[in-house]
Amino acid sequence: MLKKRNLLFLSLLILVVLLVTSCLPKPPVLVTFDSQGGSAVDAQTVDQGELVTKPTAPTKTGSTFAGWYKEPGCTNPWDFDSDTVTADVTLYAKWTTDTYTVTFKKNGVAVTGTMSVQTIASGSSANLKACTFSRTGYTFGGWATTSGGTVKYNDEANYTMGTANVTLYAKWTTNPHSLGDTGPAGGWVFYDKGSYSDGWRYLEAAPSDQSTGIQWYNGSNVDTGAIGSAIGTGQANTTAIAAKQGAGSYAAQLCNDLTVGGYSDWFLPSKDELNQMYLNLKKQGVGGFASDYYWNSLEYTTDSAWDQYFGNGQQYYGNPKSIADRVRAARAF
Repeated sequence: MLKKRNLLFLSLLILVVLLVTSCLPKPPVLVTFDSQGGSAVDAQTVDQGELVTKPTAPTKTGSTFAGWYKEPGCTNPWDFDSDTVTADVTLYAKWTTDTYTVTFKKNGVAVTGTMSVQTIASGSSANLKACTFSRTGYTFGGWATTSGGTVKYNDEANYTMGTANVTLYAKWTTNPHSLGDTGPAGGWVFYDKGSYSDGWRYLEAAPSDQSTGIQWYNGSNVDTGAIGSAIGTGQANTTAIAAKQGAGSYAAQLCNDLTVGGYSDWFLPSKDELNQMYLNLKKQGVGGFASDYYWNSLEYTTDSAWDQYFGNGQQYYGNPKSIADRVRAARAF
C-alpha cells in the first residue's frame, strides 16, 4: 500500500514539474542574416515561436535582392508573415544579376546597316557583336566610348559589362587613296598629306564645277579676313567670307551650301589647294575641268581676290571680286 502511495506521489511530482516548466518563459533564439556578398544586415534576437521582423533589404553592386531563404542555395523562401523560430537560425539572401545593354552607333555620314542592342549581365564578359555597319571608302576600325574618341575595343572584342548601359561608337579609317581616285563623296582626290592630322589626310574636289561663272563676293567690298593661302586653310577662309558676306549667291557661299554624295562639308579651296587641284587633276586629264579661270578663297584687297587660269596654271591676284569665274568646291577627309 505504501509503495502505491509513493508511486502516486512521484507521478504527481513529475506532473507538477512538467506543468511549472511549461509555464516558464523559453530562452530567446538568435536569427542571423547571411547577405551572401551583399551589404551587412544586423542579427535579431527573437522569442521562440515568434515571427522574425523583416529587415531592410541589403544591396549588392550589379545585382537585385530577391528575398531571404532558408538555405544557401536559396530554394525555400522564408515567409516573414507565417514562419516562426524555435531555434537559432540563419537566413540567406538571394540575388539576381542585373543586365545592361550595349548600343552601337554608326558615327559617320552615309553609314549603312543596322545593329540591335546587345544585353550582357553585370560583371559578365561576352564578345561584342560583329560590326554590320559599312561606309563607302572607309574601313571599320573598332569601337570607341565617345563619338570623337579613339578605338578601345576591336571588332568582336571581349567586353566585361559594368553597372550601367553603354554606347559604343564605330570608328572609321579612310581607305588609302591615290591622287585621281574617287573620293568618299564621289569626287576626285587631289591631295594627300601622307598621314592623318587635325582629322584629315586627303583633299577631294567635287565631281563637277559648281558654277561656270559667279562673282567672288556678295556685292560688299569689305575685308573678310580670308588670308589663308596654304593647304589646309580653305575651310577657314570660306567660313570667314560667309560670315562677312552673309547669305547670297557668290563663290564661297556656293561651296558652303553644297551637299554632294551625302557630304555638306565643302569649301572654296585656298590658293595652294586650288593649285594642287590643277596639278594633280586638270593636268592629268582628270575631273572634267575647263581651261578657264577658277576662283580660290584668298582675298587680296577689300575689292579684289586671287584666281587661277586652268589653261596653263597661272595664278593671278588683284582680280575684282565682281568678275565671274568658275568654282570647284573641295572637302577634307
